[in-house]
Amino acid sequence: MTATPEPGPEYLPMPSSVAQYTPPLLPDDPALRAAGEIWLARIAAALDAYTVGGPSVVLELRDASPDALRFLKEVLGSGEVSALAMGSPDVQVEETIFTGLWRVRGEGMDYLEAASIPQIVRDRAIAGRLELPDPETLPDDVVNAPHIFAEILARSDNFIATGETHTFNLDLVPMSDADLGWLVRMLGEGPVVIVSAGYGSCRIRSTHLAATWWVQFSNASNALILNALEVTDIPAVACAAQDDIADSAKRVRALGGAYR
Repeated sequence: MTATPEPGPEYLPMPSSVAQYTPPLLPDDPALRAAGEIWLARIAAALDAYTVGGPSVVLELRDASPDALRFLKEVLGSGEVSALAMGSPDVQVEETIFTGLWRVRGEGMDYLEAASIPQIVRDRAIAGRLELPDPETLPDDVVNAPHIFAEILARSDNFIATGETHTFNLDLVPMSDADLGWLVRMLGEGPVVIVSAGYGSCRIRSTHLAATWWVQFSNASNALILNALEVTDIPAVACAAQDDIADSAKRVRALGGAYR
């Protein structure tokens, strides 16, 4: 009698393709090209000047000519990361095809920013400290979530004191729907929502607890494959890395070289 082999481990399928940078086409309109030439030089200089961890570099667009704005819209395009920073006013943030270069728009504001992530996202995400509830007020069906919540509070305090980050993979924690719902209510929803598209998508939302974010990854079929809480300044998946920003500067300069 032949033994039936035990099933092996299951793995998520690997991506079958890799996103690649494709240089944008410069517009044919001579007026747009003339208006855009100086902006490409400014953008390259801004990306060169920025260092991750340092102050961002802002290029104001409110006084840009209509031709310059049309040029920038055509050439800069849309990248994989976007965000909404709610407040007064609500602010829309969109990464361009040049990683680390962002378009920031809201009532009375319109600018490009060279940064790992725009400063307004960091500013709007600032939250305070939460407290553990009285155990006597807990619903009967909430069992494990208060223990996890207590550790999240401690990790938040520790991050503020030491800068040490931490990730809670909630898929690996025994939690009922009631536990998860209670945890969601306790942490609340903060004013910043970030979406990173790639293979599937990643949705990130700030909470009412300092330096604490919901991070949810979905696959290409929109099925949730990771539900986590990250205790950090800004989750790394949303931020541009130094090497990528340097590559963007080179690409912008190469694009500007088409004028010569």
